[in-house]
Amino acid sequence: MKISVLLTTLPFGAFVPSAYAQTFEAVPALTIPAYDVVPRAEMTGAFVDDFSLTFRTDVLSHFVDQQNVESNNVATQVMEANVRGMQTTRTSVQLTSVESSETARLHIVSTGVVSSNTVGLTPQARVATLGNHTFRVTKPVFFDGGRFLTKPAYGSLQARQIPQAVNSIASGMPLLGRIGDRIARREVYRRMPTSDAIVVRQVADDVLPKINTRVDGQLAELNRKWRDLRQTITRVSGDQQISWAASTTDNSFSLSASSLSTTRKAAVPALTTDLQNDEVIAMAFSQGRINRWLEDQSLGGLTISDTTLQQTVMTFQGVKDNPQEMLQLLKQPAMLSADPLIFSLKLAESAPVSVAFEKGLLTLNVRFQVVPKLAPPGQIHQMAVSLAGQSGADGRWMIALRRIAVEPDGSGAVPDAWTKLIGDEATQMVESVPPSELPRTVDLRHMDSRIPPVRIHRIKSDAGQLRLSFILDASTEKVTARRFAR
Repeated sequence: MKISVLLTTLPFGAFVPSAYAQTFEAVPALTIPAYDVVPRAEMTGAFVDDFSLTFRTDVLSHFVDQQNVESNNVATQVMEANVRGMQTTRTSVQLTSVESSETARLHIVSTGVVSSNTVGLTPQARVATLGNHTFRVTKPVFFDGGRFLTKPAYGSLQARQIPQAVNSIASGMPLLGRIGDRIARREVYRRMPTSDAIVVRQVADDVLPKINTRVDGQLAELNRKWRDLRQTITRVSGDQQISWAASTTDNSFSLSASSLSTTRKAAVPALTTDLQNDEVIAMAFSQGRINRWLEDQSLGGLTISDTTLQQTVMTFQGVKDNPQEMLQLLKQPAMLSADPLIFSLKLAESAPVSVAFEKGLLTLNVRFQVVPKLAPPGQIHQMAVSLAGQSGADGRWMIALRRIAVEPDGSGAVPDAWTKLIGDEATQMVESVPPSELPRTVDLRHMDSRIPPVRIHRIKSDAGQLRLSFILDASTEKVTARRFAR
């Protein structure tokens, strides 16, 4: 960030050692236009939490932090003096957060030091001065989940100027030279409050508009990107009404989404993403939201023949890291339902696939029936495939198959031959399928170099929600620990 400070001097000489500070207050006016968003209070119906994400502010600050050093010539006219010289500005930009439960409150804080070496010339004197001015400017940012708003920057600046030499026009003359220098220095003392105030005002008039312009432009662009992302999420969610909310503590930023539920029958506990111990990121997903999304995927009645089953499983393994591609494959009935040799598997018409987050397990429930080629269809089965995470060696993370339970769909139903056969095969599968190993470190620096590598810390599945938390990767822990201590 370029900060050009106009240094001032006096008609008769350099500044004496002094310090002058002035504070500039913010004007209560918004400078970023708000996009049209339906406020949470105006929505009707029962809203339930879908998703929550919390960042430690120190990690989020990676996207704002800057360290700049810039040197410039000084050439200006102040009062009766022509001022010439050099200045160097060192600026640091950081992000902080403020406790706020209704709207996220963030501060973009610019701190800096302007070091200068100037000479002021007047008809009466020549003054050499060293300057060391410090400033701290805060740009408030507000985020309600729908749009980013801001107010003008404000802050404080302290001017410190130290004279190195004062020479009046009489310098060097016997007797008169010492008298002239003394008079010039006395005049410096007299005008010091006025000159220091001019320095502060000029620096503020230069610094504040540049900070306002830079941040306002960045937030306007961020608003556009966030609006587009919300629209994409709404389309993927089946155009459901989604309410976004944001909040902050003194060291964290949280974003959450909730949607209108027409089937809510009982109170659902709020998603928990409060950071604990060394956690820097935590996210939680609602079981109900995922199941509502699965219901919108038109999987009911999908038929997979035995001739394509093995090929389908192999294809799924190839795209297991891309859920969207898996869904696209499932939506190709012509490929999946080729003429069977012996049987086909047909998903139930309603709620064919759902998930459950309970008792430390992630359970995938599939409702289907076996349709023999030359016999009547069997009963509808419910298969529950339960997975659990566990730590592995060398920083690996393992996802283990814990159990597969198969039973007739519906209470009191008597298992048929197909249910028993599938259940026996599933039991043997649990014993033979090894855990899948996944990297525990998540490094997204290829997307943005400012994102620090993190490690999976804990995965918790309980009470209808899946919570994932992350800590800093060992390679960055020492650096960030120092940031936390500030």
